[in-house]
Amino acid sequence: MYVTDEGDLYPPQLLPHRHAPSSHRPIVAQCRKKNYPDVSTDPWYPFRSRLDFEFAELALEAALNKEQVNRLLRLMKSIRRRASTWRAASHHMTAPQEFTMYYRSLWDWACGLLKHPSIGPHFVFDAQRLFKFDGSSFIRFIDEPWTANKFWNIQSQLPPDGKVLPFILYADKAKLSSFGRQKGYPVVARLANLPMSIRNGEGIRGGQVVGWLPIVKETKEHSGKTRFANFKNAVWHESFRKLLQMIEKESQMGCWVNCWDGIPHRFFPIVLILSADYEEQAVMALIRGVKSNFPCPICLIPRDHISDFPAQCELRTTENVLKVLEDARSQDTQEKKEQILIQQGLRDVDVNVYRALSWDRLHANFSGKFGDHLWTELLRILDKAGCQTMATVEKNFSMMPRWHTLNHFDEALSISYTDGQKFEDLSKVHIQSLELHMMHTIAAGWEALSTFNALMQKYAQKTDNTKKNWNFPKNHTCMHAFDDIEAKGVTRNFNTKPNEKMHGPLKEKYQSVPTLRTLLSRWAILDVDHLKAVSELIRCRITDYDVYLSSMETIMRSSGGNDDDVEQEDFFHVRLGSRVKQPLALGAIEQRSTTDKAFTRFRAKLNELLNRHFEITGKPLPGGKRIQFQVDSEVLTKITEYQYIKVNFESTTDWCQYTDHLRCNPSFHGHSRYDCVLLKMAQQDIFGRLVFLFQCTVALVQPYDAPTGPRLAKDMHLNLWRVSEIFSVRSIIHGVLLYPDHTRLGEHLVIDTIDTDMFLRVQMMHKAAGHH
Repeated sequence: MYVTDEGDLYPPQLLPHRHAPSSHRPIVAQCRKKNYPDVSTDPWYPFRSRLDFEFAELALEAALNKEQVNRLLRLMKSIRRRASTWRAASHHMTAPQEFTMYYRSLWDWACGLLKHPSIGPHFVFDAQRLFKFDGSSFIRFIDEPWTANKFWNIQSQLPPDGKVLPFILYADKAKLSSFGRQKGYPVVARLANLPMSIRNGEGIRGGQVVGWLPIVKETKEHSGKTRFANFKNAVWHESFRKLLQMIEKESQMGCWVNCWDGIPHRFFPIVLILSADYEEQAVMALIRGVKSNFPCPICLIPRDHISDFPAQCELRTTENVLKVLEDARSQDTQEKKEQILIQQGLRDVDVNVYRALSWDRLHANFSGKFGDHLWTELLRILDKAGCQTMATVEKNFSMMPRWHTLNHFDEALSISYTDGQKFEDLSKVHIQSLELHMMHTIAAGWEALSTFNALMQKYAQKTDNTKKNWNFPKNHTCMHAFDDIEAKGVTRNFNTKPNEKMHGPLKEKYQSVPTLRTLLSRWAILDVDHLKAVSELIRCRITDYDVYLSSMETIMRSSGGNDDDVEQEDFFHVRLGSRVKQPLALGAIEQRSTTDKAFTRFRAKLNELLNRHFEITGKPLPGGKRIQFQVDSEVLTKITEYQYIKVNFESTTDWCQYTDHLRCNPSFHGHSRYDCVLLKMAQQDIFGRLVFLFQCTVALVQPYDAPTGPRLAKDMHLNLWRVSEIFSVRSIIHGVLLYPDHTRLGEHLVIDTIDTDMFLRVQMMHKAAGHH
């Protein structure tokens, strides 16, 4: 850079040109004849080289005497030899390093959502405590973050006009290239004021990448060394602090924002939830990981007792951690300081994240406890039992009926899984993953965890000879799950699963655009995300406009008195689909009884069902006569077959509407698919299998009654519900998954862990039947 007389700074290419007065022009400029240099001799003669002249020139300008010149020459000769010595000594002090972090303002991103016309109306700004009357008393329930305790407690500390703006932040490494050589460290943000269905969705309403943390490359020279691990953690926290500085001032004083409706609100942003797997939580909490003396990021349980479920355990707090750090920093040597930190399992960085850290269902249960330990132990037992046993279990897995929300495993034991969703489907643990928790379900969850832990300890004692270590942190962290539920809502509020799903799209963005595979690829992805958000905003406006026009057309048609185009349904929660084009005659349907006994007396069953329907509903019979389909009445007996039925039902978990997509198809994606259903009967609900669907919204179903004989001891022990016998069908509540019981021909087992609604329904059936 150059400095002008006025003090202005200019880069060399922008330095202003000054014209000198004509009387002061250089002499060379006044010569009419050009002079060329003498190239016959070197211009630095009598010096041997240009370098010698420049050295002598420097010595002259510095007024060095002969002794100083000789000393300088001796030093210069040794510089090259000593350079390697300096490099060898450089490890005694850490050389300055720079790391690039790309991020966008958390505050600006949140304000954009608050002002969004289609997202804004869904925000909930005030804490709530919700109750349901169970017939005798009001019972509190918890689902969304604003119904839990922490939201309530924070809002209670704010000024009367203050509103909580809670962030959910997730951070984890992601592979960006096909072979994993290129990695990124995205930070994903969500706003906990939005309902789960929006917050955990896709697009601008859901999670957004707000930053890319730097990744410190680890070499073999530094791998496993404490000093380097401390350095990596310091880089992580310093980078994360840069992101949080975007909301630091607003969190202390609050900030007024004009929302989507033009009404200003004063918001206090906070980080309510940190969503991460155990490895990332160890970095966030600055503990020393699995092998430290206190490996839990939430509490101070010793490593040797990590598999215990104590009634009380001291939690990590900012106060007790700072006390340890102050004690360590007061030591007169680095060695003494490190000994104190190692003893307490901490690193020397100030943090205050312990109440925001949250239990992660995906990595703790499915990928962790089940995938890394229980599933591995099961494979060990089956391998020890022999090939025949392994083949039998493999066959039973493949015979599991297909289900629309469940992965089907043809070779469950022969494949190594890395996907947490596969382990979730194999395990199906639901007590912690209810969409809504009441006080009695939380108490039941605690009891179930205690029972499971006691059984695990007994198993560990009996299999001590296998040297299997069940003393691992992910087995212990479950004890904090229900504390997190009471504080922050149900587990889907802080589960990492919605964020892990974003790794795939991030990888696709990185690979699809060549310009992203540069040093600025992380920033480029943020820029692409921004452009896509703008595009989605415009698309939302267009969609809202189209919906408005469509609704206006519907109103115009209905006001004109034309009801032919308006679909009418007797049963609003059931809708048939996948119609078979060719109608069938009743005679042709009855011929199926030769291969399927379910079609025996089909015509008589249909007559009886329709007549009973008119009798129960009190409607007059057609023509005043009982319905009696005749063999030769081809016009009346032709019906249309359907192979799909959509069933809407109200969940017993959170009283919201859910949908089952059921199939009654001999060849659905190459496999026969005849789903099972739960049927509403006068006395009790029963189970059945769809066999045939036809136009009058009546389904031929082969029903299975509730248990009619004595309950087997192994059923009582495993809490299994058996089904058998045959009854008529009147109504479908929703779909269920039944598995054939290979030990008792013709009987089935109810898979009650297929979803939380079925889990609770079967629990109620057990209770009504007096089972314990």
